[in-house]
Amino acid sequence: MYKKLLFDQKLNSDTALCEILPLLRQKNYAVEFINLDNDTQITDKDTSLFIGTDLDKNIICQKLKLDFGLATWQCNSVKHIKAKYYFRQPYDILNLLTSIEEPYKNMKWLTTAMEMQFIAQAGLAYTKDRFDHERFTRLSEMAAEIMAEYTDLPKEKVQNLFCNETGYQTPKLDTRSVIFKDDKILLVKEIDGRWSMPGGWVDVNQSICDNLIKEAREEAGLNVVPTRLVAIHDRNRHNTPLYAYGITKIFMLCEVVDGHFNPNIETSESAYFSLDNLPNLSVGKNTEEQIRLCFAAYKDKNWVPVID
Repeated sequence: MYKKLLFDQKLNSDTALCEILPLLRQKNYAVEFINLDNDTQITDKDTSLFIGTDLDKNIICQKLKLDFGLATWQCNSVKHIKAKYYFRQPYDILNLLTSIEEPYKNMKWLTTAMEMQFIAQAGLAYTKDRFDHERFTRLSEMAAEIMAEYTDLPKEKVQNLFCNETGYQTPKLDTRSVIFKDDKILLVKEIDGRWSMPGGWVDVNQSICDNLIKEAREEAGLNVVPTRLVAIHDRNRHNTPLYAYGITKIFMLCEVVDGHFNPNIETSESAYFSLDNLPNLSVGKNTEEQIRLCFAAYKDKNWVPVID
């Protein structure tokens, strides 16, 4: 991944971009504003990314064999501009750099098992041939055997967790209700002692907004209204531990109508926290970076959602 970020000099006065520069430097990224031309000497091209606003700089980067990201929020049109990345707003840059570049790197066994189960599940859903049905069933069993071998879990448990769904395989949905009061974010304390934003799996009979409302009521005792989308994340690019299937996480700002917290089977406490005083987080559900993103969206009434 990149170590140096080179910005077009035109972006030097961009207020929104300047807000994330301290965060980038804090994470040890070198940041420079330059006037790029065909004679510019760039060292460490393999670990450098140029972020510009127009086709001319895109063409120069192609000649210099330098990766190019387009700042679309400062671009009149993306037509003919073939960038490696298209950034809708400055926090997209931070989102890219803080995501897990290759979640399954050095885990060929896992990606193979996942692909085998994907093929088997789709095949079992659509095949009309009884012989193919047997073949796809066996393929699913083989995927479970690979998972069991590398995870030390019993094959039967793996089949229940990993091979128990039918139909075409798609990512699961998880929602997080982002609630603020007095410039602090609401977190709930789970039974294991860690903290997260209210949220959970989207139930089969719930829409995204329905689920945001339901989870806020169940876990925080609050009646809320979802108002603005913060981000849509691929969980395995941002959260650990890795899951052997896809999960899409949806963060949405919500306003409180009324209500109060009561201890329940999922959460024992709720409280509001400032960004510099966060408790022990349930990082599988929300990381500090994701909470930071929520603070940024809360403060910006013209926020453009960050989407993986």
